[in-house]
Amino acid sequence: MLATHLFGRTLRDPPADAVTPGLGLMVRAAMLTPIEPGRYAWLPLGTRVLEKARARLSAVLEALGGQAVSLPVSTPEERALQVLLPRHVASHRDLPRLLYGSRRLTADPPWGLWRWREREVLWVAVLHTDPDARNALCRRIVEALGETFARAGLDLLPAETLDGAALLFPHPSGEAEALHCAGCGYTALAEAARFSLLPAEPEPLEDVRPVPTPDCPTIADVAAYVGVPTARTLKAVFYATESEGKSEVVFVVIRGDLEVNEAKLRRLLGSSDLRPATEGEIRAIGAVPGYASPVGLRVRPTRDGEGALVVGDLSVRAGANFVAGANREGYHLTGVNYPRDFSVTFLEDVAQARAGLPCPHCGAPLESVPGTVLVSWWADRAPGPHFYADSEGALRPVAVGWCRAELEGWIAAVAETRRDEFGLAWPSDLAPFDVHLVVLGKEEPVREAAEEVCRLLAGRVLCDDRDESAGVKFADADLIGCPVRLTVSRRSLEAGGVEVKARAEKERRVVPLPALPDFLNLAT
Repeated sequence: MLATHLFGRTLRDPPADAVTPGLGLMVRAAMLTPIEPGRYAWLPLGTRVLEKARARLSAVLEALGGQAVSLPVSTPEERALQVLLPRHVASHRDLPRLLYGSRRLTADPPWGLWRWREREVLWVAVLHTDPDARNALCRRIVEALGETFARAGLDLLPAETLDGAALLFPHPSGEAEALHCAGCGYTALAEAARFSLLPAEPEPLEDVRPVPTPDCPTIADVAAYVGVPTARTLKAVFYATESEGKSEVVFVVIRGDLEVNEAKLRRLLGSSDLRPATEGEIRAIGAVPGYASPVGLRVRPTRDGEGALVVGDLSVRAGANFVAGANREGYHLTGVNYPRDFSVTFLEDVAQARAGLPCPHCGAPLESVPGTVLVSWWADRAPGPHFYADSEGALRPVAVGWCRAELEGWIAAVAETRRDEFGLAWPSDLAPFDVHLVVLGKEEPVREAAEEVCRLLAGRVLCDDRDESAGVKFADADLIGCPVRLTVSRRSLEAGGVEVKARAEKERRVVPLPALPDFLNLAT
């Protein structure tokens, strides 16, 4: 590729709206350009990076037995699977299968290091006869993709998720948060993180007693008025879910110093639809907004039973003699204890972990790690609705798992990591060209040598044949960041060949033209 034919101009200064240094370099290097906030056009150099990234990840999946499929733009892969599986998976002989493809996703709010409003991802569907084998294959896919990312210079942090695992690239501009224990290494995304509930000191159980709490609209107000820490209160949080056109109130009771983790709650309920309950819906189950607790309510014993659906966080057991609502305007109860004074439908972990809380394994304080999720996997929790016939003809549910790799997120992470004050420094896996050839001078021997380099390294060279100064050409070579810079000039030819310099090194050496291909194969 000749630089005089290349579409895109490099910039000397970073754009004012670049949210990170790496993004600024990508725009300056004419890799991409913003069309509108969060949406970018990939220019020819950047498109070559994107194509190499796509090819590298596809090769990883193909090596694991993956088969590429192309879906309609308007059809989500989950919906497509509902059509594909009944037609193409009938027997255990049709499994396991690993299908993959790419898709552009929109993001609201903006996602990732560069605040993408849309980005390309690689999705993978894992189809298996056995859930454990499915999980093992999903983990192997994530491991293999992570190894590919690591070869590009990224240091990723494995993290638990609610239904699988993820690889997080730590970075302050990321969209995600992990909680990490420096003591034992436990790491989980914030929505899935657990923490230890330290047992309360044994104390005699008090009798339940109503106390007036006027003008106390918050848990903090109640705690201060009664004279206890918020950890000695029980907080009532109300949600509603929609099912078959009917709403159902979900009453969550949790220790007053903690917050509800809605992702955990949705997972427990098996519902993606969760909204705050209205005052009318709260009163309909017998609770009084602002003064609610399960004490005295009829609580259903099972999900489909009669009464209020109450989810108790595990923290209701980590303490005694709580202050809780009296279901009476202006009053709370003291001396409330579980399970003596109230019951719940579910007793589960639905609390939001946060930095400073104790690690669930070793008790050391958890630390917050911001970053962006580059790879993740999760399993379909509900069996079916896809079935296959086993070796005896019995119908069994297909075990389905999903993986996702952030294609443009990978490029962004590498751009933020592999750079210096002069520009980008691409690894060979992603570089737009293996070699950046700088041509200095218009003499015939220089021109002929440059043409010979391009012939010897066909397809691997960006040849800067512009009528620019040596300083501009060298600056652009450093900015674009190909792994190797070659310089052809009268001086280099007099020294015996072509000057070779690796992007990440200061050393230069002159290599004879005929030896160049073999030398670069070793060097790159």
